Amino acid sequence: MGTDSFVQETTTPSFDGQAKTKWQRLKEGVQWYRPGTTAQEKKLLFKLDCAILVFGCLSSFSKTLDNSSLTNAYVSGMKEDLHLGGNDLNYLTAVYYSSYLTFMIPGSFLLTRLPIQRVLPTMEILWGVCTFGCAWAHSLRDLYVCRFFLGACETVAFTGLIYVIGSWYLREEMGVRVALFNISGPLGSMFSGYLQTATYTRLAGRHGMAGWRWLFIVCFCITVPCALIGYVFFPNSPNNTKPTWWLSQAEIDLANKRLEEEGIRKIEKKIKWKELLRVLKDWPWYCFVFAWCLFDQNQYFSGTPFSLYLKNTDSVKYTVPQINNYPTVSKAVTIVTTVLGCYYSDKTGDRFTPCLVATVLTTVAAGILLGWNVSEGGRLFAFFVAGIASSMNPFQMSWASDVVKEDPEARSLITASMNCIGQVFLAWVPIFTFPVPHAPRFMRGFTFSLITSILHVLLVILIFFLERRDLRSGKRFKKVNDFRALVVERESVEALDEPTKEKMSSVP
Repeated sequence: MGTDSFVQETTTPSFDGQAKTKWQRLKEGVQWYRPGTTAQEKKLLFKLDCAILVFGCLSSFSKTLDNSSLTNAYVSGMKEDLHLGGNDLNYLTAVYYSSYLTFMIPGSFLLTRLPIQRVLPTMEILWGVCTFGCAWAHSLRDLYVCRFFLGACETVAFTGLIYVIGSWYLREEMGVRVALFNISGPLGSMFSGYLQTATYTRLAGRHGMAGWRWLFIVCFCITVPCALIGYVFFPNSPNNTKPTWWLSQAEIDLANKRLEEEGIRKIEKKIKWKELLRVLKDWPWYCFVFAWCLFDQNQYFSGTPFSLYLKNTDSVKYTVPQINNYPTVSKAVTIVTTVLGCYYSDKTGDRFTPCLVATVLTTVAAGILLGWNVSEGGRLFAFFVAGIASSMNPFQMSWASDVVKEDPEARSLITASMNCIGQVFLAWVPIFTFPVPHAPRFMRGFTFSLITSILHVLLVILIFFLERRDLRSGKRFKKVNDFRALVVERESVEALDEPTKEKMSSVP
């Protein structure tokens, strides 16, 4: 690539009309409001941030907190109390994801037919009730039932929240806000470790209940207030929202006007078969879906396998508080790298570099653990560094959206496929790659993680070159417009009456 093309691709027109390189934009610092935002828009955005982000982040936080509590409870006495063994922990995770995937499509219909501001908080309440049920489980069967309903309750959470965020904010305003939403998950996972330590040391034995049972009760007490906040503040999409005590009709009209001025075209509720076939004929669907499947597998070994390593290793005898606290370091790595990576990629438009750095470091971590013959500090370092794999979530999703930004139908299909198909493999692959009885040395799992990490590196590089090829040729934009023009022409002909169609067909 020549110097001229590089400058052209890394410069962006600024608000004052002068071009800025990506390095100049990087030095500008975090901008919560885009340049030129009026006082009325800032007031609107402040209200939206308080309503959407507060509920969204709390919802993501509470769900990750509750999910992580299963592993924390397992290594804190639940295994012994309920006589769990073998691959039971992995099977509980598989039941959860199976339910999640089963109810994904019905949940999507629920979002389009009922008010989102009522659906999401209601599912949050049900999620809390199911978590509370885990505290009273007395057998593996009881846990299976609770995990099944937990998966069903989370079906609409992520997609609904992302849909609402994308419905109110402009593209330049979404980066820093989506980053906040993404780090709330790892924060929940971190907090779960500290919470289990606190409940184990302070509440164990209270009223005759084990410490791990108290963990689920405390999680329930945190989840319910989050849902109540949603009932009061969370909005629907701008075109379906009615004035409330905190949002006036003038502000709703302003939100719709902002979206229209940016040229954001609404996606049709029904994706037609010809749209699907068109997307499947191009490379982005295959590359990004495969990349997401690899990402889901790469991030796994810094979670549950790390906790199982700490519980079962013979090299050092870790206490229960240490078993719960040490995995939070990898979540801290996720948070820091997510914030830095999102800031860099949003300012510069460079999605490739954060993805490449994250995958290379994940490969190094998997290689260290596969080699195994290192010090205890070296193994802990590898598990900590592996936390960077989870930061790939916003990078890859944003990159996929950028590549097909002129094609809303493709963007919808690709991002939905990434999430769905990735979860399908995450539901069952760890049962075979990281079987619980193999702890602490998961040779099969670490080998698998090293292979998937290397494949991920190669795929990230391939996507980079394919994207640059399409940018230079401009074929993607032309193909999308030609397809839309053809669809409009055919639909116009179909709308004509039969005599007119016969006359048109007789014209040479």
